[in-house]
Order: sequence, then structure tokens, then C-alpha cells
Amino acid sequence: MDVRVAKLTGPRDLVWERETVGLNSSDPQSILCRTTFSAISPGTEVAAYVGADPLRPGKVYPRLVGYCNVAEVLEVGAEVTAYRPGDLVVTHESHREAFVCHQRAVLATLDPAFDPALVSVSYLFHLGYAALLKSQFRPGHSVGVIGLGPIGLATLGMASSGGGAAYAFSNQTNIADRARQAGAIEVLSKDNHSAVPALDIVVTTSNTWPDWQLALSAARPGGTIAVLGFPGRGQPAPDFNPLASQFLYDKQLTVMACGMLPNIDVSPTDVRFTVKRNMQWLVDQVGRARLPAQHLVSEIAAADKLGDLYERLANREPGLVTAVLKW
Repeated sequence: MDVRVAKLTGPRDLVWERETVGLNSSDPQSILCRTTFSAISPGTEVAAYVGADPLRPGKVYPRLVGYCNVAEVLEVGAEVTAYRPGDLVVTHESHREAFVCHQRAVLATLDPAFDPALVSVSYLFHLGYAALLKSQFRPGHSVGVIGLGPIGLATLGMASSGGGAAYAFSNQTNIADRARQAGAIEVLSKDNHSAVPALDIVVTTSNTWPDWQLALSAARPGGTIAVLGFPGRGQPAPDFNPLASQFLYDKQLTVMACGMLPNIDVSPTDVRFTVKRNMQWLVDQVGRARLPAQHLVSEIAAADKLGDLYERLANREPGLVTAVLKW
């Protein structure tokens, strides 16, 4: 099967390569899938597209892009029992027309009644869910979200649906209505720190130092800052101490890196919240319209528009939160 695969060979150099994929008889637990929809995760993908500083040492290009894939199972290996042709599955495969993966790589399956385009953003909800789980979120907690891209909006939706009081921070008037629709009870200015309530949990999906300073200010004494962004990435040195004692020590804040949870196949007796268990639940919540996926997806476009969408996202086109590619 001859398929198209999106790849970055350098900053703003997106190419489409051809690959031949097919089941390998030496791996009887593999499955052959054809992508139906894949969602763009702007924070990761646009950073790679424009050539932002890499997050860790190592070779940056060439690289595949994308990790939010919904696909139809076409063929299964002789030892595959959990999936069959015609099933729709969610994986971390990149933006590509088709692929072969081990059956363990499947994160969740879709009910045929679900909208696969909306389900493709389920992992963006998982990032917010992971931040809340790690922060020991409980119903009744106040949660502030800084950075209102798709992950920020998804986090608002998770906090609100879980019984929290969700607050959004933004100076962009065009995003305020979308934030409220996603679950925010109030949209607050980033500039007026004195008006910010003392929040139990602050989730930051932003990279800028002013937003980090806001997170330090907004968290209550004994509160938690859950970091989904990368403070300082691509930024000059800050003009303040990002670990100032008046915040970190005096308020006894907890600052934690978030976004990752165990991705292992074990009994819930051993580990209750794993990526796969979480993702199956989130797919069901999105599919049943219990999470505001429609407010993350600004448009659905043909897969060959990926480069144009990257440019539009890089230029921060008003109203464009993210897009889903149709294959």
C-alpha cells in the first residue's frame, strides 16, 4: 500500500514522502490502519515547524509531525483478537495516510456513532486531565488556566466538567466567548494581578515569562502550579526572579511538570489512571458531547492543507484554535 507521510526536513520545510506499508507476517500482533482524521496539536507541531528551540538535546530534523490520529483498521495479524477490520481506533501515529502498528499502540476504540473528527482531539483533553490528576484536583477546587490554545481550552473543559470553578486568563477579546463556552466561569485579564482570585490550581500552557509571573501571583498559599507549557522557551532572560521567595517560599507553592501518565497495560489494582484507560474514557466523553471538543476544532481541512494550516497557526490567525485533517 503506497501512502503519503508528512515530514519536516527543516524549519518551514514540510514535505510529503511516499512509503509502502503492509502487514508483516513476522509480527502477528500488528494491525494495518488507514487514517480517517488527524488533529493538529499547535504547541508541539508549530514549534517544530518554525524551528523553535528544541526541548531536549539531539537531532531535530527530519521529523514526523502529529500525534492525534483516528484510523480505520483494514487488516489484522493472526494473533490480534482485540480489533477487527472496520474498527475505528485512536493512536499516536503521525499525520500519514496509513500505517502499521502493534496492537498495543492502540489507545482507544470509537463507537461507530461518534464523530471521528471531534474524537481526534481527545488526547489534547488528556493533557489537561493529566495535569488535574497530578495536581490532586477535586470537585470544588478553583482552577486557573493560562494560555487558551486547544490544550488550555481542553483543560477548562476538564476542570468545569469535573466540578471545579474554572477561570481563564487572556487579553484576547476574540477568545473570551470560546473560553466561556469551553467551561470558564470568568475570563480575567492577565494584566490586573490584584483582581485575580487566590486559586487552588493554576495550569499554565504558555511559554512566556509574564505568564509565569501571573501563575506565581494567582496561586493561593499552598497552591499548585501545573506546568503544561515550557516557561522561557524562545524567550529572552526574564527581568524578575522566576523562583522568587515571595512566591515560591512564602506561599509554599508546589510546582510540577505535567502531561505524562503511565502508559502501561496493567490491572487498575496496580495503576488506576493509565493513558489507555484515560483515553478510552475521554473518547467516550467527547463522543457523547460531554466535553467541548467542538470549541477546540475551528475547521476541518483536507490533509494536503497541512502546510497552509501551520503557517496560519504560526501567524496566530484570529479564531483559529486548531484544525483537523481529513484523509
